[in-house]
Amino acid sequence: MAAGLGFKTFTSGEVLTAADTNGYLMQGILVFATEAARNSAITSPQEGQFAFTKDTNSLWYYTGSAWAASGATGDIEGVTAGVGISGGGTSGTVTVTNSMATAIDAKGDLIGGTGADAFSRLAVGANDTVLTADSAQATGLKWATPASGSTYVGCSVSNSASQNVADNTETIMTFDTEQWDTNTIHSTASNTGRFTVPSGYAGKWQLAADINTGNNGVSTEFFIYINGAYFITGFGQVVVLQNARGTAMATLTMEFNLSVADYVEIKAWQNSGGTAQVRGQYSRVFFSYIGA
Repeated sequence: MAAGLGFKTFTSGEVLTAADTNGYLMQGILVFATEAARNSAITSPQEGQFAFTKDTNSLWYYTGSAWAASGATGDIEGVTAGVGISGGGTSGTVTVTNSMATAIDAKGDLIGGTGADAFSRLAVGANDTVLTADSAQATGLKWATPASGSTYVGCSVSNSASQNVADNTETIMTFDTEQWDTNTIHSTASNTGRFTVPSGYAGKWQLAADINTGNNGVSTEFFIYINGAYFITGFGQVVVLQNARGTAMATLTMEFNLSVADYVEIKAWQNSGGTAQVRGQYSRVFFSYIGA
């Protein structure tokens, strides 16, 4: 084949020479079964000449020194849908679709995993429900109604009668009546002076008490014990002053950082030289969970 001569418009009656045929008419793309067939047929390729090989569907051009793959052949020969998408193709306009997006049917829908490389739609829940983990569900999730009731944890106690406090003796204050007790913090059957931290509620607790003393002019002091060991002198010394009933009210507050099963007790002490009293029926003690 001769070197390409470019483009020429032939006129009617013009005689084509061998040079015309080789230079103009042979500039088309020649098709061969393989590269080997191409090389055997075109023994003297010319720079810029094109050829197509059917076994690899490849288009080639001659650089002047070697056959090179034409840039007209793209690197991507097809698009295949993978996990989470659909569609694809090997020719023409190719469309891929996000399968997760098409799984959503309504506002609020969620997509949850159901296993390795697998997912499913979780329909939006009813108003005021909450998303909850549930291994029995395909997605491991479900919508559920929140647990009802108060989150308050604590107790309120008092004593049905006055309690004697011996002279110069620390006496545990006891309580045989409960106004409420959410988590078995107190017992009216045994160790009735204890306030015990229940399971799941380690952290900050507050003790608050209004204690009515029935001893005119008697100096009374309170102490706090944790797990039977002295913790702190409780709230200072309370001096009961003369009033119409011969009593006074002491307001006591304290906060603690406690572990599960720790227990707190209040002890009263006086040194009047005789027996004094704490009027339990007119006293109230609160022991409440604050938080972790």
